[in-house]
Amino acid sequence: MITGRPINIRGAMVTASTVPYPDTGETAWADATVYAVGDTRSYLIGDLYHKFECKLAHTSDTATGKIPEAYPDDENNAYWIDLGAVNKYAPFQSDRNTQNSADSPYIVSVDPAARVGAIAIGNIIADSVTLDVLNGATIVHTETKNLLARDVYDWYTWTYAPFRQIAKTLFSGLPLNANYTFRLTFVKAVGKVRVGQIIAAVAFDIGKAQFKGKVTRENFSTFTRTFDGEAKIKKRRNVPANQLQLIQAKAQVNGIKNIIDDLNGEVTFWAGVVLTTDGYFESLFTIGLYKQYSYSVENAIESIADIEIQEL
Repeated sequence: MITGRPINIRGAMVTASTVPYPDTGETAWADATVYAVGDTRSYLIGDLYHKFECKLAHTSDTATGKIPEAYPDDENNAYWIDLGAVNKYAPFQSDRNTQNSADSPYIVSVDPAARVGAIAIGNIIADSVTLDVLNGATIVHTETKNLLARDVYDWYTWTYAPFRQIAKTLFSGLPLNANYTFRLTFVKAVGKVRVGQIIAAVAFDIGKAQFKGKVTRENFSTFTRTFDGEAKIKKRRNVPANQLQLIQAKAQVNGIKNIIDDLNGEVTFWAGVVLTTDGYFESLFTIGLYKQYSYSVENAIESIADIEIQEL
């Protein structure tokens, strides 16, 4: 199983993008300005531009604190609610799963100024994505992932199975060089491209996943029933989670423990299977956070670790 310490991609590290900033509805917030309910503005929080929506009519005033605040501080802000990063940078705000929206082809170039061995992409709506790793203007590695699939395993499904969207994928085994940049090109024949997460990292092996993996789907849909028995359903998404058992060599235990500690509260990728064409890849690949990690050192040669991961 591999995971990685994510690189924080911000500002000038996004060297080119077909999504502009400011995009529609992302005019910069201004002081001493009248705002109405529903107005949207962008505002720099730390090193990331966020998009905000006005929830109470007011005249902005820095001196009295009538300014936008990022989540979770926006919960106590009377005037603005944080909608997440602006459209250009939304895929790089890893602590939210908000998608961007882009015309096809959506092309984004990044100079991470660090070695990148793997790039995970999540919450995707597109037909395909191509990764180019570049040394200056020279492509040193290129790879395309098809994001439309049919689940075919007999003559009936071959005839009738519809195409479905593959919502997450992984590029791994990339050439490690701090001078390399990368470019992603997303293509969709009809409609907008949408991308929720782009996570670049150096991948680390945290153990061999056993064939005891448990994959769950927590359904957040709800329904209410009236006095006469009528049901009303509010459809919400399923949230996947994985519980895996890992075999770890004795010499790796401390290093893996330190990686897990570093990833406390960090959204990153977790791949129980690395090969994206493997039948178990989608089930055992998660972009999210680990919830629980424990290991047994009863064996003199190897430890047995248990990890639970929940998708963002």
